[in-house]
Amino acid sequence: MTGSQRILIDLDRPQHWPADLVDVLETHHGALRSREVGPLSDRFDAAIYAIVDALAPYSVAGWHCTRLAAHEIEDIRSRGMALLDVDLVSRRVEAAIHHGLISVEHGERLKTANQAGERYRAGMLWFFFFPPAIAGEGGIGDLLRYWGGEAVYNSHDRHPEMGTVIAGVGRPAIVEAEIPVAWCGGDRGLRLAMNIGQRFVVARGIRSPNTLHVEDNIKRPLPPELIRQVHVFPAAEFLRLSGCASWSSPF
Repeated sequence: MTGSQRILIDLDRPQHWPADLVDVLETHHGALRSREVGPLSDRFDAAIYAIVDALAPYSVAGWHCTRLAAHEIEDIRSRGMALLDVDLVSRRVEAAIHHGLISVEHGERLKTANQAGERYRAGMLWFFFFPPAIAGEGGIGDLLRYWGGEAVYNSHDRHPEMGTVIAGVGRPAIVEAEIPVAWCGGDRGLRLAMNIGQRFVVARGIRSPNTLHVEDNIKRPLPPELIRQVHVFPAAEFLRLSGCASWSSPF
């Protein structure tokens, strides 16, 4: 299996995970269980990297919460998603100016002040690997209220003028995609492998003190064939995925 072709697995349904993955999890159950109930086993790292290898053929569903203009929605559907960097912000701003969504002056402010070049943002594309509604208004509200992504709106959303400008561009959107596990986190999906090991142990009756909900990033552009859908407010699936109808400040 090559390229972006992967088999999709459902994180929330371990009873339906592929047999080859389950075999690896069963083999390392003792080490995984020790992580949840006591001191770390010396075998834990080996167990996790065995899961990393077993997950290489698989993808999981991921959700990216943002705010998109109509031309950006069509671009994602036809061309996929690019990684964040300063040039991407500049291209998005220039396109927004071209479509009459923001002024040149406001666009220059957005290009001048943003966090797109920061170490833990640049070259990444972040996804929730659980329904975003679980994160609640505090977790995803601003992602959906302000255009430009967190790296842009963090520098402008509290400004009385610029906050209004970026809140008026586009519509709240959730991009649903199939994410190859091996693309995640820069380490062949290590964070997801740990999460799947944790889910397996919990499914076998061991309580975990840690949340089962995981986020991670990919460091390569996402091709259009892995975009499942772009859900846009007020579509029913957007409302379900976001849970925004119950927020204290709904759209």
